[in-house]
Amino acid sequence: MKNSNSADFDLDDKVFARMAESYDRLCDFFSLYTHRIWKNKLAKSIANTPGNNFLDIAAGTGDIALRVALRLKKNNDITFKKNIILGDICDQMLDIARRKADEKDIECNFCIIDAHNLKSIPSASIDVVSISFAMKICDRAQVLSAVHRVLKPGGKFFCLEASRIPYPWLQSLYLLYMGLCIPMIANRVTKGDRSAYNYLLKGINDFPDKSEFVKEIGTCGFKDVTATPLSLGIVALHVGIKDG
Repeated sequence: MKNSNSADFDLDDKVFARMAESYDRLCDFFSLYTHRIWKNKLAKSIANTPGNNFLDIAAGTGDIALRVALRLKKNNDITFKKNIILGDICDQMLDIARRKADEKDIECNFCIIDAHNLKSIPSASIDVVSISFAMKICDRAQVLSAVHRVLKPGGKFFCLEASRIPYPWLQSLYLLYMGLCIPMIANRVTKGDRSAYNYLLKGINDFPDKSEFVKEIGTCGFKDVTATPLSLGIVALHVGIKDG
């Protein structure tokens, strides 16, 4: 399995900490606000999945977990209310998530955690694990192995990630936009912090298409893996169930 890491930036350079305050704005600018639609779809799917413990890894500023919590709160469903865990390697990102949770009066658990090992999470203890727009900068095999370990048998894994548009000409236009427009926008928003927008571009060209990623997930112990393309295939929502 190909490792999606590259040398565009060093995680030790605190890129996540520096971009924390501007991260949500960057997502809006780069996706033309479409990421909100994608994340709402993922949150709806998670909220409709049975179980008592939900873990969002590489959670960043908490977009997915907070959307799930708001849906459950709106529906007066307290199933997940005290069992939503937001995990990220960057405390500055989690600080933003904490602030957003306080503003919305949502109860969640926050933890510094590396998606590659999930060391603080007991094995077979989680019903649902999600990751969004971070798998492309991770070692996929390590993350999938860690997720498989912490999920209960029959637990569900959700991954929302950039994909390949099945129309080559449109994919080329999309990559042109990402390669030209993102640096210009990000340079302004991040005040010239190149490593911050390199992070956002990282892995887009190398990430497998949805069919290939379905196979990767399947080889890591997940069954009934599906992939749903969104917005003409710019992104895909993958779902797998822990076998056994």
